Amino acid sequence: MENQYTISYLMANSNLPGPRGNLELLYKFAHAASDEMCKECLSYNCDDLNNSKEEFVVMCGVVSFCINQADHFMDGHLNFEGLHLLDVELKKYANHSSWRIREAVAIGLQEVAKIIGLRPVILFLKSWCSGTALERRALTATLCEPVLLKDQETNLIVLNYLLSVTKPFELITRTLTDEEKSLRKALAYGWSVAIVASPEVGKRYFEDLIKTESKQIRWIIKENLKKNRLRKIEPSWVEKMMSHL
Repeated sequence: MENQYTISYLMANSNLPGPRGNLELLYKFAHAASDEMCKECLSYNCDDLNNSKEEFVVMCGVVSFCINQADHFMDGHLNFEGLHLLDVELKKYANHSSWRIREAVAIGLQEVAKIIGLRPVILFLKSWCSGTALERRALTATLCEPVLLKDQETNLIVLNYLLSVTKPFELITRTLTDEEKSLRKALAYGWSVAIVASPEVGKRYFEDLIKTESKQIRWIIKENLKKNRLRKIEPSWVEKMMSHL
């Protein structure tokens, strides 16, 4: 299977340049690629990849890298040095200038969670709570995926992570950087996903957040309250919350 996935094949079938890369091919490749093929894909990485065939190749490399390292996310499986190197490598792509490369980090980590469970990925991402805006954005995009939020105890950790990456907006009174806007955009839907997964606890977190005077956090709250996923399960609560904005 892997032999058909040459770099030339990935480029020819990438759908880039264009509005949407070939995600079906991305997933198929990532689950079939060897470490050697993964490294070859990542060798195409550079700063200027926007909407190019090479951008898709690097996306494939990032997602396959995550999947090939899945066992290493298990607590105690990897020594500190190895875990540090894994952390550094993924943060490099999480901070990439290409939004597609950044998204590939979230996709890859989600695929790892589907293989070994969400808890090891959550533990791995703990330090990202205090990372750059784009690292916090990657954390949010990774964890706020409905199919992964099935365990209430784990969901509580996710809510705490979301709180920790949202609260710093209280201290920002200047114009947001592009990186902070990207994080804010992820939080503008992420909270609603987490609340739907654990409504009672999630609503309490949001009710505390709404007390803030921060216009950035209030914007995040308002955007989440617009989401149909919330309105379907908690219509009266949504209206009550909206009345406080």
